[in-house]
Amino acid sequence: MDFLKNLDLEALPKKRYIVIKYILDHPDETVLMNTADLAKKLNVDPVTIIKACQDIGLKGFHDLKKQLKKSNRNVRPAAPFDKFLSEFEVNNGTEGAIRNALSRDVEMLSGTIEKVSFEKIIKACEAIIGSRQTYIIGLGYIGAVANYLQSLLRSHIPQVHAITEYNGMLFDYMGHFGKGDVVIAIGFDKCQNQTIKAFKKAKEKGATTIVLTDSEYSPLCQYSKTELLVYTAPNYFLSPLIGAFSICNALLHCIVEMTKPQSTRRSAAYNKLLQEENVYYLG
Repeated sequence: MDFLKNLDLEALPKKRYIVIKYILDHPDETVLMNTADLAKKLNVDPVTIIKACQDIGLKGFHDLKKQLKKSNRNVRPAAPFDKFLSEFEVNNGTEGAIRNALSRDVEMLSGTIEKVSFEKIIKACEAIIGSRQTYIIGLGYIGAVANYLQSLLRSHIPQVHAITEYNGMLFDYMGHFGKGDVVIAIGFDKCQNQTIKAFKKAKEKGATTIVLTDSEYSPLCQYSKTELLVYTAPNYFLSPLIGAFSICNALLHCIVEMTKPQSTRRSAAYNKLLQEENVYYLG
């Protein structure tokens, strides 16, 4: 929007800056939201939305949406279901659908390479290696990522725990968070509230906090010391887990490299044990 060109957005209070930055980055989605929708997505009070709009010279959120529509009057914002349908309208049968799905995964991996900070991956690995305990919070369907990361790391970093249940399991581990620990929270788009509360508690108790997410506007980021960002899924039904699993692999490779020669000796001993126990059937 032209009237924002001369404004110093970074002078805004932090939460209001997050609101305006998100709106500018996602104008098509914003015009489809109401104040409550946006407040819930960004984990802020609805009043913050209104004040953020007033800070940039508008009457409120409704006025901002009018400005967005005016700036993009020749572009009809696509609803999520429109995006879903358009994804399949371009396919040529089942083979086309398969090819398109695989191509989008490649696109998401390429985008993750561009988006993630290698420096922050190294910083995260240093913290994990030096941790007293490392806890990985991945609730619901994201538990698959937490379990995967735990399985990768525990051969080299035995003090790793995956927290995948939001009942007594989560509460038990929260009671153990403390200084010297690393707590990794994994959450995308609509992050579970229990993950946010547990991550906040980890920060309050002095743990080193690392977040694996797909947006710098995630409510988890305000409690993190280090952010590992994957490429945002372009449509609502595409999962960011492709990038998340890739980051897990990168963390392992980085830790192995940083802990040589101990790590290579552990890997050799592990492979020897597999052979001695005849773990895999070789036909």
